[in-house]
Amino acid sequence: MKGAPMATISVTTQQLSVTLTTLEKVSGLHRNIQVPGSAVTGIRVVNNPFDVVSGLRSPGLAVPGRMRVGTWRRPGQRMFVVARRGIPALHVILRGTRLTDLVVSTPEAYARAEEIRATLGLNDADIFTETDVTFTADQIELAGTVTTPAGVSKGLALILPGSGEVDRNADHRRIPLGVSRDLAHALARAGIRTLRYDKRGVGASGGSYLATGLHDNAADARAALAWLRTLEPEAPTFVVGHSEGGIIAEIIAADHPELAGVVLLAAPGTTGEQTLRWQAAQIARTLPAFPKAVMAMFRIDIVRQQQKAIAKIRATTADTMRMQGRRINARWQRELLAFDPADVLSRIASPVLAITGGKDLQVNPDDLAIIESTVTGAVETRRPENLTHLLREDPNAPTLSAYRKLVRKPTDVAVLAEVADWLATRGATQITA
Repeated sequence: MKGAPMATISVTTQQLSVTLTTLEKVSGLHRNIQVPGSAVTGIRVVNNPFDVVSGLRSPGLAVPGRMRVGTWRRPGQRMFVVARRGIPALHVILRGTRLTDLVVSTPEAYARAEEIRATLGLNDADIFTETDVTFTADQIELAGTVTTPAGVSKGLALILPGSGEVDRNADHRRIPLGVSRDLAHALARAGIRTLRYDKRGVGASGGSYLATGLHDNAADARAALAWLRTLEPEAPTFVVGHSEGGIIAEIIAADHPELAGVVLLAAPGTTGEQTLRWQAAQIARTLPAFPKAVMAMFRIDIVRQQQKAIAKIRATTADTMRMQGRRINARWQRELLAFDPADVLSRIASPVLAITGGKDLQVNPDDLAIIESTVTGAVETRRPENLTHLLREDPNAPTLSAYRKLVRKPTDVAVLAEVADWLATRGATQITA
């Protein structure tokens, strides 16, 4: 079936066309499809097209796990599908036509999506809108951005960034990571409305970054989630966290069993201290030859140095301290060291998608097994072989020195598609139910 002739999709500035094979026409009881180019409001790639197909098949053919051809309907949506197992699909979002969506499996889906966007002159503004907002947490005003899809809403998602002095886009002044922004835009293309925000003391948010602890960040996330729900009180709601944001997502999910789903990107399954010790060992192991030789010459042991730093942090009681000549947020460090995911993972009843790359140097990818065995709800795990902690792929041996080059690359499109598909599927299912 996978090697059988397939529908083809073509585009001009005036029209997008889907040409079906004879088998597909018979199976789906449908002729070739032509829609005006102006009717296309968005296009994205879905790795598993079956995940985005929901509703009642009418008419059409579904060979379980192998093929779907035909029309799927649910309130407000009429989707034509011609999808094959193992072949990514283009998900085309339409307006002003009898069909609201097209899902068409095609080789080189990512290249075709870019070609169609370029030909039709699609801009992000046609797919979603962004609005600056403020909300209050612990009497501190926090600033963020709500990203609203142009099409039918499939739910709400709170996006939580990694550690450090990062803004709503997950950008640090030295490392413009952009993960939160890229997630928001990918989710908007999938019909998910999102909120992302500046941390305390960063960007347009009030408060002090250095005086903020891990549990303060969790309190801010709770306030953000409550505020987001006021936009659509009945909508399925998700939390998506990367790195430290994954820790916060674990904490939030433990107390919110009503969440439609939780996405943990490079989130730990062991204590903060165990994670930091593992990090130090990986960094020491992956150092280039020259620095490694210099450290050996001067008998500098990274792991031992870190143990001394941990002891020094534990001995403090103030919000901040000086270490190696600079001021750090000591309270956040103490709370991270003491944090044990086991205390919250076992209380998560919502579905979980956990993704950690095989080349992550900051979170042990083996922690995926801990998450899978500890969470009460259904868990799906992914371990992309070349994915790094920055959510960028690196075919080379992982090193921290590669980060500066990796941040010039976009967030991995496969990860973005995986998260968007997972949320959209669960959001559509809950809305239909």
